[in-house]
Amino acid sequence: MPTAICGTLGGLVPAFDSVTGAYLGAGFLIALVMVAGRTLARRTGIPYPVFLVVAGVAAGFVPRLGTIRLDPTVVFLGFLPPLVYHAGIVTSPRELRAHALPIGLGALGLVLATTFAVTGLAVATVPALGWAGAFVLGAVVAPTDPVAATSVFGRLGVPPRVTTVLEGEGLVNDGVALALFSIGVAAVASPTSVAGGLLDFVKVAGGGTAFGLALGWLVARVRRPLRDTASQIVVSLVVPFAAYLPADALGLSGVLAALATGLVLGQRPLGLDPSGHIRISEFWEVLVFLLESVLFVLIGLQLHRLLPAVGAIPAGEVALLAGLTVGAVVVVRMLWWLAIPTLRWRPDRGRFDTGGVPVAERVALGWSGLRGAISLAAALSVPVAVSGHRFPGRDLIVFTTFCVILATLVGQGTTLPALLRRFGMCQNEAEQRQRATAHRRCAETALRLLDELAADDRISDEDAGRLRERYERRIEQARTVLEDDGSGGRPAPTDRALPRRAVERRLLGAQRDALQRMHRQGEITFSVMRGVRRELDLEHARLDR
Repeated sequence: MPTAICGTLGGLVPAFDSVTGAYLGAGFLIALVMVAGRTLARRTGIPYPVFLVVAGVAAGFVPRLGTIRLDPTVVFLGFLPPLVYHAGIVTSPRELRAHALPIGLGALGLVLATTFAVTGLAVATVPALGWAGAFVLGAVVAPTDPVAATSVFGRLGVPPRVTTVLEGEGLVNDGVALALFSIGVAAVASPTSVAGGLLDFVKVAGGGTAFGLALGWLVARVRRPLRDTASQIVVSLVVPFAAYLPADALGLSGVLAALATGLVLGQRPLGLDPSGHIRISEFWEVLVFLLESVLFVLIGLQLHRLLPAVGAIPAGEVALLAGLTVGAVVVVRMLWWLAIPTLRWRPDRGRFDTGGVPVAERVALGWSGLRGAISLAAALSVPVAVSGHRFPGRDLIVFTTFCVILATLVGQGTTLPALLRRFGMCQNEAEQRQRATAHRRCAETALRLLDELAADDRISDEDAGRLRERYERRIEQARTVLEDDGSGGRPAPTDRALPRRAVERRLLGAQRDALQRMHRQGEITFSVMRGVRRELDLEHARLDR
């Protein structure tokens, strides 16, 4: 944050009372940083969350802005449900099943391995934490935040399998880590056995998932009659909280409940026209971007509050614990992805593919373990006291968590693009070929239907010629990517009949059907299908206008 901007903000804040001025200044800062961060990210290739966190750290030294407190309740209730729900909406269950083993191993096995590694190091470094307090620290820093990494993956064209595994792991490990966190906090007040903790974990995680699946099925039936885009948007905003809040009140995992609801509803049709789909999609894209940006800036602002909290603890002890914890989360994750086979279920062969994945992809997955808002929110929610006694090392846990977030976001986030280029994982040809195949198949389907309409004299020569030229051009463009000799369009004589706009709508419908068939048959990934379907929806919206 430039000095001039900080000075300007510092002069603006005193014009209001301390609370109003701080929050107005923070709002102005976040809006400014969001725009600047996106611009810098595009120019430098560094994930935009890195700029947001660094700007937040710098802004914490602006008078009164540093007094803003990130309330964990606000994160858990205001930010987390919609973010997790949207992640479930845009995720394909079929691809999750196809990569179930690596996702499951990362979301469960890696979270447990990280938690226990950090627990052991924390107890050895700061015995006053105790096993329960150290376990809480391990659970807090265990979950990853894939937002920054996947933004780099998408821009550089990393293979879809890597992105799917990372996103799938990030979807599930939040709920797993938070379930472990709640068990650790409870153990501080009332020590429990390993078996008791295991039963609590099954109840929290399994119960939350079951609740979310049931709610998703119910909402899909209730929203079916709605044909109004605004009403569908309102329902989509309410559903994440309807999943999270009751599950949390029942002692279940609200995160997994919201995720499961999103996975169910993401596969159910909305009953809207294509322009309605586009409006809802764009609304959620903007909302998610705003929520994520606000969280990352607020994370940076917390450093100013944390420094005095750990002032009474010996600096060497604080630095040692923070350094060992950062090293543990990075090293354990790298070793995990390099040593654990990344298996994949092959439904076409009815067995697991035990060949694993290339080392480059494993290194990319290992280096993409950035931490974010979930970890800090969990750390801030550590109670000050339990059963009338002060929680052991709470301030140290919060500060160490912030150090892990800052080190992974800035350290790993800024070096991730260079690492991907070094291992030759940019410019994903496989996805480009899938996209070109999808475009070609859609265009061929449209041409076949166009020929049928022309044979029945239901379209004029002039309209048919324009449409045929458009789809033949798309086939040629796809052919340059695929280096394919597939057939192009076929001329057909026509005379008169259907309006051109009606014909175009039918052609677009036929292309959507072909796209769905390709996805069901496993020829293209869910992300490719969504991208091409969005292009078709935009064409349909153009016709409606």
